[in-house]
Amino acid sequence: MNNEIFIDWVTASQLHSQGGLPILSGGVLVQYDGQGVPRYERNQSASFEGSYESRIRIGCDGFRVSVSGNVGRFSRKNNLYNFGWEDTKKAINRILTDIGLPIFTASEGFEGSTTFRRGAVVSRLDVTCNYATGSENIARAAITYLASKSLSRMKKGHSGSDSVWFANTRHMLKAYIKASEMLAHGCDKEDPSYLYALEQGLLRVELELKKRFLSDEKMNDWADITQEKLENLFHESTSLLKGIDTNSDIFTIDDLPSKSRIYASAWLAGQDIRTLLPERTFYRQAKILREHGIDITEKRNVKQFPVKVRFLDLKPTVAPEWYQQENKYTDLRLVA
Repeated sequence: MNNEIFIDWVTASQLHSQGGLPILSGGVLVQYDGQGVPRYERNQSASFEGSYESRIRIGCDGFRVSVSGNVGRFSRKNNLYNFGWEDTKKAINRILTDIGLPIFTASEGFEGSTTFRRGAVVSRLDVTCNYATGSENIARAAITYLASKSLSRMKKGHSGSDSVWFANTRHMLKAYIKASEMLAHGCDKEDPSYLYALEQGLLRVELELKKRFLSDEKMNDWADITQEKLENLFHESTSLLKGIDTNSDIFTIDDLPSKSRIYASAWLAGQDIRTLLPERTFYRQAKILREHGIDITEKRNVKQFPVKVRFLDLKPTVAPEWYQQENKYTDLRLVA
Protein backbone atom coordinates (compact mmCIF):
# COMPACT_ATOMS: atom_id res chain seq x y z
CA MET A 1 0.00 0.00 0.00
CA ASN A 2 2.89 2.37 0.79
CA ASN A 3 3.92 3.15 -2.78
CA GLU A 4 5.94 6.16 -3.93
CA ILE A 5 3.93 6.07 -7.16
CA PHE A 6 0.17 5.89 -6.68
CA ILE A 7 -3.13 6.28 -8.54
CA ASP A 8 -5.24 9.43 -8.31
CA TRP A 9 -7.94 8.80 -10.94
CA VAL A 10 -9.38 5.90 -12.90
CA THR A 11 -11.99 5.82 -15.65
CA ALA A 12 -12.88 2.28 -16.73
CA SER A 13 -15.80 0.26 -18.06
CA GLN A 14 -16.75 -3.31 -18.93
CA LEU A 15 -19.39 -4.63 -21.32
CA HIS A 16 -21.50 -7.60 -20.23
CA SER A 17 -23.13 -8.78 -23.46
CA GLN A 18 -25.67 -11.00 -21.67
CA GLY A 19 -27.28 -7.86 -20.21
CA GLY A 20 -29.87 -7.97 -17.47
CA LEU A 21 -27.91 -5.80 -15.07
CA PRO A 22 -29.63 -3.20 -12.86
CA ILE A 23 -29.95 0.25 -14.44
CA LEU A 24 -27.91 2.91 -12.67
CA SER A 25 -28.21 6.34 -14.21
CA GLY A 26 -27.81 10.02 -13.42
CA GLY A 27 -29.88 10.94 -16.47
CA VAL A 28 -29.83 10.46 -20.22
CA LEU A 29 -28.09 12.72 -22.73
CA VAL A 30 -30.13 13.02 -25.94
CA GLN A 31 -28.98 14.76 -29.13
CA TYR A 32 -31.54 15.87 -31.73
CA ASP A 33 -31.14 16.69 -35.40
CA GLY A 34 -32.47 19.85 -37.08
CA GLN A 35 -35.98 18.37 -37.33
CA GLY A 36 -36.14 17.56 -33.64
CA VAL A 37 -35.67 13.82 -34.13
CA PRO A 38 -33.49 12.16 -31.45
CA ARG A 39 -30.37 10.74 -33.08
CA TYR A 40 -28.20 9.82 -30.12
CA GLU A 41 -28.81 8.77 -26.54
CA ARG A 42 -26.25 8.17 -23.85
CA ASN A 43 -26.75 7.04 -20.29
CA GLN A 44 -25.09 9.38 -17.79
CA SER A 45 -23.32 7.89 -14.79
CA ALA A 46 -24.80 8.38 -11.34
CA SER A 47 -22.87 10.26 -8.68
CA PHE A 48 -22.21 8.57 -5.34
CA GLU A 49 -21.08 10.47 -2.28
CA GLY A 50 -18.99 9.20 0.60
CA SER A 51 -17.74 10.92 3.72
CA TYR A 52 -15.64 14.10 3.54
CA GLU A 53 -17.61 15.22 0.46
CA SER A 54 -15.83 12.65 -1.69
CA ARG A 55 -17.56 11.49 -4.87
CA ILE A 56 -17.24 8.94 -7.64
CA ARG A 57 -19.40 8.27 -10.70
CA ILE A 58 -20.79 4.82 -11.44
CA GLY A 59 -23.09 3.93 -14.30
CA CYS A 60 -24.84 0.93 -15.80
CA ASP A 61 -27.23 0.84 -18.78
CA GLY A 62 -28.04 -2.82 -18.27
CA PHE A 63 -25.05 -4.00 -20.26
CA ARG A 64 -22.05 -1.74 -19.61
CA VAL A 65 -20.71 -0.92 -16.14
CA SER A 66 -18.54 2.18 -15.76
CA VAL A 67 -16.59 3.81 -12.92
CA SER A 68 -14.86 7.17 -12.94
CA GLY A 69 -13.17 9.11 -10.18
CA ASN A 70 -10.53 9.13 -7.49
CA VAL A 71 -11.51 5.80 -6.01
CA GLY A 72 -8.71 5.70 -3.44
CA ARG A 73 -9.78 9.11 -2.14
CA PHE A 74 -13.39 7.98 -1.67
CA SER A 75 -14.51 8.37 1.98
CA ARG A 76 -11.08 9.60 3.01
CA LYS A 77 -10.27 13.04 4.36
CA ASN A 78 -7.76 13.87 1.61
CA ASN A 79 -5.61 12.31 -1.09
CA LEU A 80 -2.20 13.40 0.15
CA TYR A 81 -1.23 9.78 -0.54
CA ASN A 82 -3.22 7.10 -2.30
CA PHE A 83 -3.30 3.45 -3.36
CA GLY A 84 -1.05 1.71 -5.83
CA TRP A 85 -2.61 -0.01 -8.84
CA GLU A 86 -3.44 -3.36 -7.21
CA ASP A 87 -5.12 -1.77 -4.19
CA THR A 88 -6.98 0.63 -6.48
CA LYS A 89 -8.44 -2.30 -8.40
CA LYS A 90 -9.52 -3.93 -5.15
CA ALA A 91 -11.19 -0.69 -4.01
CA ILE A 92 -13.13 -0.40 -7.28
CA ASN A 93 -14.37 -3.98 -7.15
CA ARG A 94 -15.34 -3.67 -3.49
CA ILE A 95 -17.56 -0.68 -4.33
CA LEU A 96 -19.10 -2.44 -7.35
CA THR A 97 -19.89 -5.46 -5.19
CA ASP A 98 -21.48 -3.29 -2.50
CA ILE A 99 -23.97 -1.78 -4.97
CA GLY A 100 -24.80 -5.08 -6.62
CA LEU A 101 -22.87 -4.77 -9.89
CA PRO A 102 -20.38 -7.28 -11.35
CA ILE A 103 -16.73 -6.59 -10.63
CA PHE A 104 -14.19 -5.60 -13.27
CA THR A 105 -12.23 -8.54 -14.66
CA ALA A 106 -9.44 -9.17 -17.15
CA SER A 107 -10.09 -10.31 -20.72
CA GLU A 108 -10.37 -14.05 -21.26
CA GLY A 109 -9.18 -16.06 -24.24
CA PHE A 110 -7.46 -14.86 -27.38
CA GLU A 111 -8.75 -11.80 -29.20
CA GLY A 112 -10.39 -12.84 -32.45
CA SER A 113 -11.34 -16.29 -31.20
CA THR A 114 -14.94 -17.37 -30.62
CA THR A 115 -14.26 -17.80 -26.90
CA PHE A 116 -12.74 -14.36 -26.40
CA ARG A 117 -14.45 -12.20 -23.80
CA ARG A 118 -13.38 -8.59 -23.38
CA GLY A 119 -12.65 -7.53 -19.83
CA ALA A 120 -12.56 -4.08 -18.28
CA VAL A 121 -11.09 -1.31 -20.44
CA VAL A 122 -9.31 1.66 -18.86
CA SER A 123 -9.71 4.99 -20.67
CA ARG A 124 -8.00 7.30 -18.18
CA LEU A 125 -5.41 6.73 -15.48
CA ASP A 126 -3.67 9.38 -13.36
CA VAL A 127 -0.31 8.32 -11.89
CA THR A 128 1.09 10.48 -9.10
CA CYS A 129 4.09 11.05 -6.83
CA ASN A 130 4.92 13.52 -4.03
CA TYR A 131 8.46 14.92 -4.02
CA ALA A 132 9.98 16.47 -0.91
CA THR A 133 11.85 19.67 -1.78
CA GLY A 134 12.60 20.77 1.78
CA SER A 135 10.53 23.95 1.83
CA GLU A 136 7.66 25.70 0.10
CA ASN A 137 10.05 28.32 -1.34
CA ILE A 138 12.16 25.66 -3.05
CA ALA A 139 9.02 23.97 -4.38
CA ARG A 140 7.91 27.30 -5.86
CA ALA A 141 11.36 27.81 -7.40
CA ALA A 142 10.99 24.40 -9.03
CA ILE A 143 7.60 25.38 -10.47
CA THR A 144 9.03 28.67 -11.75
CA TYR A 145 11.88 26.89 -13.49
CA LEU A 146 9.65 24.23 -15.03
CA ALA A 147 7.39 26.99 -16.34
CA SER A 148 10.35 28.30 -18.36
CA LYS A 149 10.88 24.92 -20.05
CA SER A 150 9.00 23.18 -22.83
CA LEU A 151 8.31 19.62 -23.92
CA SER A 152 8.19 18.61 -27.56
CA ARG A 153 4.67 18.38 -29.03
CA MET A 154 3.03 19.45 -25.78
CA LYS A 155 1.21 22.67 -24.99
CA LYS A 156 2.17 24.41 -21.77
CA GLY A 157 0.26 26.36 -19.19
CA HIS A 158 0.95 27.63 -15.71
CA SER A 159 -0.61 29.50 -12.81
CA GLY A 160 1.97 31.74 -11.19
CA SER A 161 4.38 29.79 -9.01
CA ASP A 162 1.71 27.33 -7.85
CA SER A 163 1.41 25.01 -10.84
CA VAL A 164 2.60 24.20 -14.35
CA TRP A 165 1.34 21.67 -16.89
CA PHE A 166 2.22 20.23 -20.28
CA ALA A 167 -0.47 18.50 -22.34
CA ASN A 168 -1.43 16.95 -25.66
CA THR A 169 -4.09 14.50 -26.84
CA ARG A 170 -2.20 11.52 -25.37
CA HIS A 171 -1.24 12.63 -21.90
CA MET A 172 -0.78 15.50 -19.48
CA LEU A 173 2.08 16.16 -17.07
CA LYS A 174 1.44 18.61 -14.24
CA ALA A 175 3.27 19.77 -11.15
CA TYR A 176 1.90 21.87 -8.33
CA ILE A 177 2.39 22.87 -4.70
CA LYS A 178 0.41 20.30 -2.74
CA ALA A 179 -0.04 22.45 0.40
CA SER A 180 -1.55 25.29 -1.64
CA GLU A 181 -3.88 22.88 -3.44
CA MET A 182 -5.06 21.44 -0.12
CA LEU A 183 -5.94 24.90 1.20
CA ALA A 184 -7.78 25.72 -2.03
CA HIS A 185 -9.95 22.64 -1.43
CA GLY A 186 -10.88 23.67 2.11
CA CYS A 187 -8.25 21.86 4.17
CA ASP A 188 -7.80 23.23 7.69
CA LYS A 189 -4.45 24.91 8.36
CA GLU A 190 -4.09 22.83 11.52
CA ASP A 191 -4.66 19.54 9.70
CA PRO A 192 -1.60 17.26 10.19
CA SER A 193 -1.63 16.34 6.47
CA TYR A 194 -1.48 19.99 5.44
CA LEU A 195 1.27 20.78 7.95
CA TYR A 196 3.26 17.81 6.68
CA ALA A 197 2.88 18.91 3.04
CA LEU A 198 3.94 22.44 3.99
CA GLU A 199 6.94 21.41 6.09
CA GLN A 200 8.20 18.95 3.48
CA GLY A 201 7.66 21.41 0.65
CA LEU A 202 5.78 18.69 -1.23
CA LEU A 203 5.80 19.08 -4.99
CA ARG A 204 2.98 17.00 -6.45
CA VAL A 205 3.66 15.61 -9.92
CA GLU A 206 0.84 13.92 -11.84
CA LEU A 207 0.88 12.07 -15.13
CA GLU A 208 -2.57 11.79 -16.70
CA LEU A 209 -2.69 8.97 -19.24
CA LYS A 210 -5.53 9.55 -21.69
CA LYS A 211 -7.54 7.08 -23.75
CA ARG A 212 -5.41 7.48 -26.87
CA PHE A 213 -2.14 6.87 -25.01
CA LEU A 214 -3.45 3.82 -23.15
CA SER A 215 -4.76 2.33 -26.39
CA ASP A 216 -1.58 3.06 -28.39
CA GLU A 217 0.64 1.59 -25.68
CA LYS A 218 -1.62 -1.46 -25.16
CA MET A 219 -2.21 -0.50 -21.54
CA ASN A 220 -5.99 -0.23 -21.62
CA ASP A 221 -6.85 -3.78 -20.66
CA TRP A 222 -7.42 -4.43 -16.96
CA ALA A 223 -4.73 -7.12 -16.88
CA ASP A 224 -2.16 -5.33 -19.05
CA ILE A 225 -1.52 -2.62 -16.44
CA THR A 226 0.92 -3.37 -13.63
CA GLN A 227 2.42 -1.27 -10.86
CA GLU A 228 5.88 -1.86 -12.35
CA LYS A 229 4.81 -0.62 -15.80
CA LEU A 230 3.26 2.49 -14.30
CA GLU A 231 6.34 3.27 -12.22
CA ASN A 232 8.68 2.88 -15.19
CA LEU A 233 6.43 5.01 -17.39
CA PHE A 234 6.16 7.69 -14.72
CA HIS A 235 9.92 7.98 -14.29
CA GLU A 236 10.45 8.12 -18.06
CA SER A 237 7.82 10.83 -18.45
CA THR A 238 9.15 12.97 -15.59
CA SER A 239 12.78 13.09 -16.72
CA LEU A 240 12.30 16.87 -16.90
CA LEU A 241 12.72 16.84 -13.11
CA LYS A 242 16.16 15.26 -13.24
CA GLY A 243 19.57 16.75 -13.87
CA ILE A 244 18.34 20.31 -14.40
CA ASP A 245 21.19 22.78 -14.35
CA THR A 246 20.74 26.42 -15.31
CA ASN A 247 24.51 26.82 -15.38
CA SER A 248 24.81 24.60 -18.47
CA ASP A 249 23.83 27.41 -20.87
CA ILE A 250 27.10 27.21 -22.84
CA PHE A 251 26.51 23.57 -23.66
CA THR A 252 22.93 24.35 -24.62
CA ILE A 253 23.98 27.18 -26.95
CA ASP A 254 26.54 25.03 -28.74
CA ASP A 255 23.88 22.42 -29.29
CA LEU A 256 21.51 24.84 -31.05
CA PRO A 257 21.21 25.66 -34.77
CA SER A 258 23.72 28.42 -35.50
CA LYS A 259 21.10 30.98 -36.62
CA SER A 260 19.15 30.53 -33.40
CA ARG A 261 22.02 30.88 -30.92
CA ILE A 262 21.97 34.66 -30.76
CA TYR A 263 18.27 34.67 -29.83
CA ALA A 264 18.76 31.94 -27.22
CA SER A 265 21.69 33.88 -25.74
CA ALA A 266 19.62 37.06 -25.53
CA TRP A 267 16.78 35.17 -23.84
CA LEU A 268 19.14 33.53 -21.35
CA ALA A 269 20.42 37.02 -20.49
CA GLY A 270 16.88 38.08 -19.64
CA GLN A 271 15.93 40.04 -22.77
CA ASP A 272 12.40 40.05 -24.18
CA ILE A 273 12.91 38.53 -27.63
CA ARG A 274 9.52 39.78 -28.82
CA THR A 275 10.94 43.31 -28.93
CA LEU A 276 13.90 42.25 -31.08
CA LEU A 277 12.24 40.31 -33.88
CA PRO A 278 9.37 40.66 -36.38
CA GLU A 279 6.39 38.59 -35.28
CA ARG A 280 6.78 35.85 -37.92
CA THR A 281 10.50 35.48 -37.19
CA PHE A 282 9.82 35.38 -33.45
CA TYR A 283 7.38 32.49 -33.72
CA ARG A 284 9.60 30.64 -36.17
CA GLN A 285 12.53 30.86 -33.77
CA ALA A 286 10.29 29.97 -30.83
CA LYS A 287 9.30 26.76 -32.61
CA ILE A 288 12.93 25.87 -33.34
CA LEU A 289 14.16 26.57 -29.82
CA ARG A 290 11.24 24.77 -28.20
CA GLU A 291 12.53 21.55 -29.74
CA HIS A 292 15.69 22.10 -27.66
CA GLY A 293 13.88 22.77 -24.40
CA ILE A 294 14.04 26.58 -24.54
CA ASP A 295 10.83 28.58 -24.57
CA ILE A 296 11.48 32.20 -25.56
CA THR A 297 7.75 32.96 -25.31
CA GLU A 298 8.23 32.87 -21.52
CA LYS A 299 10.16 35.50 -19.61
CA ARG A 300 13.54 34.33 -18.40
CA ASN A 301 13.96 34.57 -14.61
CA VAL A 302 17.62 35.62 -14.36
CA LYS A 303 17.38 36.16 -10.60
CA GLN A 304 16.75 32.52 -9.62
CA PHE A 305 19.72 30.77 -8.09
CA PRO A 306 21.00 27.47 -9.51
CA VAL A 307 18.23 24.90 -9.71
CA LYS A 308 20.47 21.86 -10.06
CA VAL A 309 21.08 21.50 -6.33
CA ARG A 310 17.39 21.85 -5.59
CA PHE A 311 16.35 19.26 -8.12
CA LEU A 312 18.99 16.77 -7.08
CA ASP A 313 17.50 17.04 -3.60
CA LEU A 314 14.01 16.09 -4.83
CA LYS A 315 13.07 12.81 -3.22
CA PRO A 316 9.96 10.71 -3.82
CA THR A 317 8.14 10.21 -0.53
CA VAL A 318 5.88 7.56 0.91
CA ALA A 319 3.04 8.08 3.36
CA PRO A 320 4.20 8.57 6.97
CA GLU A 321 3.09 5.92 9.47
CA TRP A 322 0.41 8.15 11.00
CA TYR A 323 -1.30 8.80 7.65
CA GLN A 324 -4.66 7.03 7.27
CA GLN A 325 -5.01 5.35 3.86
CA GLU A 326 -7.97 3.04 4.39
CA ASN A 327 -11.18 4.32 2.81
CA LYS A 328 -13.79 3.11 5.28
CA TYR A 329 -17.45 3.80 4.58
CA THR A 330 -20.70 2.49 5.98
CA ASP A 331 -22.85 3.17 2.94
CA LEU A 332 -22.88 4.71 -0.53
CA ARG A 333 -25.18 7.67 -1.03
CA LEU A 334 -26.64 8.19 -4.50
CA VAL A 335 -26.78 11.95 -5.03
CA ALA A 336 -27.38 12.40 -8.77
